[in-house]
Amino acid sequence: MDIALNSQMKQVYTYYIDLLSATINNEELPKPIDKINWEFIVRHAQRNSVLNILGYAVGKLENKPPESIVKVIENERRFSILKETSQLVEVEKVLEAFEKSSIKNLPLKGYFMKHLYNQTDLRTMTDVDILVNKKDFKRITKVFQELGYTKCSILNSNEIHFKKDLLYFEIQCDLNENDDSFYDDIWDNVNLREGYKYSYSMSPEDFYVYMVYHCSKHFSSGGIGIRMLMDIYVFLSKYPKLNFNYVNSCFEKLKITTFAERLKKLSENWFSNDKTVIDNFGEFILYCSTYGLRDVYFYQDSSRNKKNYWLKQVFIPYSKMKNTYSYLSKAPFLLPISWIQYWFTRLFISRDIQLKKGFSDRAENLSDQNAQFVDKLMSELEII
Repeated sequence: MDIALNSQMKQVYTYYIDLLSATINNEELPKPIDKINWEFIVRHAQRNSVLNILGYAVGKLENKPPESIVKVIENERRFSILKETSQLVEVEKVLEAFEKSSIKNLPLKGYFMKHLYNQTDLRTMTDVDILVNKKDFKRITKVFQELGYTKCSILNSNEIHFKKDLLYFEIQCDLNENDDSFYDDIWDNVNLREGYKYSYSMSPEDFYVYMVYHCSKHFSSGGIGIRMLMDIYVFLSKYPKLNFNYVNSCFEKLKITTFAERLKKLSENWFSNDKTVIDNFGEFILYCSTYGLRDVYFYQDSSRNKKNYWLKQVFIPYSKMKNTYSYLSKAPFLLPISWIQYWFTRLFISRDIQLKKGFSDRAENLSDQNAQFVDKLMSELEII
């Protein structure tokens, strides 16, 4: 599949975008196009975590899709409602347990975003992200185990993950990604939430900056899906009077000014009353799934520097390894030891590496045409 779209595909995607826009804005549905490929629309909505939103749109259509398609969409909508109800109840149980244990916490992203939509189930959550202090990891593990959660294995010393049934919590202690330091003082810039003693929230401006920063990191490593763009629109609709002098100064420090401007412009175009325009930025977003794509990730991570590809795969850079092994922050000279530890774990404990296959599937990812498209777009958006 090529990233660049022909006129026919743009028409299909425009109808799809307009259906989503009409639903989240509670507006009249767009006029149908000829020969709607519902199977294609459903597949795209599924891999972008917005099929449940289409459920509300399809319910209002006069000329509905085939019954089999309607059944798939309606099942997803019902499942999302069930999952969302469970998540809301469980998150509050966890936060209540944190209160009792005096554990400082900062819920992130989806926890707050879903309450900005007209209906909370319109905004699904793959997992629940919460920022905490690393010193509390042991107490947090105890809290989750007492609530019936299982700790998941993860090769990152700055995160711990917990799972129970349909619920997945990602507990992290650092909002910075790669070698950034912008969020080192995050706890000095948050506000205590009403009704809580240990749960905090960001100001609207800081929340928006983090949203865009997080999008930029996803975008640079693998792309972003349409739901992230929708979040930007919904947030700005609820907070139209942000202090953009402050916001833009943050974007400058994070070196994402151009990306932030294009992201905002595209979100407003796709989900407002403007005539939908799909530019090259939009084409790339439509090419991706909710959190990007694996082939784009490995292209961005390696293929643009093919000479160093194998070296980077085996001898992973310090900037990434220190997130997995905390001792490297104090003793970077132990990097060679961490490589041995990492590969021993991958080969003999996790067993998620196929030696016969090697990395061939990762090296051959994007076609030359798509690779050129990505290179040009990244340069245009000034993404490093």
